[in-house]
Amino acid sequence: MLQEERLRRIRERVEEASFCSLAELCEAFGISRATARRDLQALAEANRVRLLRGGAASVADGTSYDPPYKLKQSLHREEKARIAVEAARLVHEGETVLLDSGTTALAIAERLRSARDVTVATNDVRIAAALSDAPGVAVTVIGGSLRKGYYATLGYFAELALEQLRADVAFLGVDAIDAERGLMVSNAEEMPVKKRFLAAAKRTVIVCDHTKFETASFLRLCPLAEADLILTGRELDEALLPKYAEAGARIRLV
Repeated sequence: MLQEERLRRIRERVEEASFCSLAELCEAFGISRATARRDLQALAEANRVRLLRGGAASVADGTSYDPPYKLKQSLHREEKARIAVEAARLVHEGETVLLDSGTTALAIAERLRSARDVTVATNDVRIAAALSDAPGVAVTVIGGSLRKGYYATLGYFAELALEQLRADVAFLGVDAIDAERGLMVSNAEEMPVKKRFLAAAKRTVIVCDHTKFETASFLRLCPLAEADLILTGRELDEALLPKYAEAGARIRLV
């Protein structure tokens, strides 16, 4: 197959699926990972796809794009595991923890299964299930309307419950981080719940993989300085750290 034809078919495949991994493209077109990377780079330079770690997404998926949960779960797993280990270290015996929904928060929940005398309140039903039989963890499920496909409860009842809660620490996920625009999310339904997480906790820790930096999403959640700490992977370019420190962010690479 000529490269021009292969590039056209790769672009069509990415547009149809919203995201394709390098492994999927290698299998579909019988090409090496190096060739797949070169093809995606060529398409990205022509603004036909957006490069992501491990593959590419459709350019139609802009600032309001929220990847499917299964895709999120498959990306940056080792990095998320490191973030989860460090996050769990920040939780002390006798504390109350707010856990936002998402795949990184789920990894934190798995690390908290061995915690002692800890209360976890979450709006993620997968997280609640993961902690349901942890002997030293009391679990409160924040009720509300279930966001289909993402396991998160949102809406009036979730917001009402969060108004009554106070916690020692909250772990929140975001979709984008920028030195000027701060912390951002792509889904408007999540915004009120995340804001109440921020208001309810003494300490707020943002947990996200390194690809969220230097990007933009639909809605601004808050300035960087409103978070006490940002935990991300050591894959983040350290040359960016002074710029973010100047903007008020405290970042820890793990």
